[in-house]
Amino acid sequence: MKICDETVRAAVDSGLGSVRMDAAQKQAILAQCRPTVEVARPARRMRPLRRALALAAAFALVLCLGGGVLAAAPELQQRLAMLSEETLRLLQPVNQTSEDEGVRMEVLAALSDGQAAAVYIALRDTAGQGRIGPDTEMYTADVSGAIFTQGEVVDYDEATGTAILRLTADGNQQLAGKKITVSTTSITSGHNWNDPVDLGYTMEQVRQLTGQAPVQYTVPTKAWSATGPEMERYCDLLDTGKIATLIGWSEPLALPGVDWATVNAAGVVDGQIHIQVNQLGGMGQVNRLGFSLKDGEGKEVPCTELEMELGQEHEMGTFRNYNDLVEYVLIPPEDADPAQLTLQLETETYDHLIEGRWATTFRLEDASESLVIPCDRDMNPWRVTRVQVSPIAVTATGSGEMTAESESAELRVFLADGTEVPSSSASVTAGDEEIVYRCIFDKVIDLTQVAKVTLNGEELPLP
Repeated sequence: MKICDETVRAAVDSGLGSVRMDAAQKQAILAQCRPTVEVARPARRMRPLRRALALAAAFALVLCLGGGVLAAAPELQQRLAMLSEETLRLLQPVNQTSEDEGVRMEVLAALSDGQAAAVYIALRDTAGQGRIGPDTEMYTADVSGAIFTQGEVVDYDEATGTAILRLTADGNQQLAGKKITVSTTSITSGHNWNDPVDLGYTMEQVRQLTGQAPVQYTVPTKAWSATGPEMERYCDLLDTGKIATLIGWSEPLALPGVDWATVNAAGVVDGQIHIQVNQLGGMGQVNRLGFSLKDGEGKEVPCTELEMELGQEHEMGTFRNYNDLVEYVLIPPEDADPAQLTLQLETETYDHLIEGRWATTFRLEDASESLVIPCDRDMNPWRVTRVQVSPIAVTATGSGEMTAESESAELRVFLADGTEVPSSSASVTAGDEEIVYRCIFDKVIDLTQVAKVTLNGEELPLP
């Protein structure tokens, strides 16, 4: 048979005559047939084709990808019913399952804009133990090739005990078009911020009970943090190893209501209260504690707080770890009376920790289309040369060197209804004189609804 525009068009008309498309699908086809410079194309491109063949390929693309969830997987559409139709049309069906320790993980669908990805996952307790709830977290979630991964529950079905999570991954390399592995080794649920517990000791009583607490300066600090009024001063001291740490007791002490940590040592050193804690593993891998001081009126005292990790670091996953020996330091204001400062215990706990191995591997489809906005913005001394908005993230790309004095990049995206697209994660990567600043959205957006993009308050011209 002769192959030409007419015969290809006839074959397409015959084979797809029953297909019905809405406006969004038609626009996707037109984007394939008449690409423009404003649209960032996928990393892998089709070979140049005659328009009739490109039209046929575009129909196939819409059916397999753009309308895949709706047209080919009605059950998947039902399971992701909390998402808009526009979002569903963008998603790539995955439908892969991994089960361990009586919990089933189903990777339902995914989407990538190149170096960032969103993955929708269902978790269900097949053992019927009620361990999956509305605050379930894949505690050690990992997407291979990502510099960080985080997730949140977007829906919970109480009848089936199924949580739907949206996992977002920010990659330092190309993710789209490659095989990726979505995995976790720990799942938590039942997250609690517990009320402070009065330990029944004032700072002065701790000093009297412990006496001249033995200290040392030679223990290497694996990591540390500082917050509070004098944070900068103590950051310098921590950085140079000039903060004393306690020498542990021969017998640790228990804490009220806590069976996953013990007090290894305590004392008052130079007007600062030190408490050294052992995390005992088990729930101590995910549970956290801290200390605070309250005054005679029951109000919390604004202390400078230090946290020093001294013991062995235990890796729980690519992005999670815990340390089995941590020293907490509370530094009250100089005019505070130690006899009036009462010590309080604060805990953050989980009801369930499920440890196992859940993993699925699949090929992530090529990058979704994006709005590309050329710009030339001096960030002192690096320069932003391009801003890209995809359905899942907004990214500023530039060149040069980022320093402490550099201007930060605040990217904001607004939709046609006037609402701002929320984002809760941001990252900065630099290498080979290229700087990439990315904010991942809290939801998938329809690019046709993007009305305004600003960089540090300055509106950028949309293509």
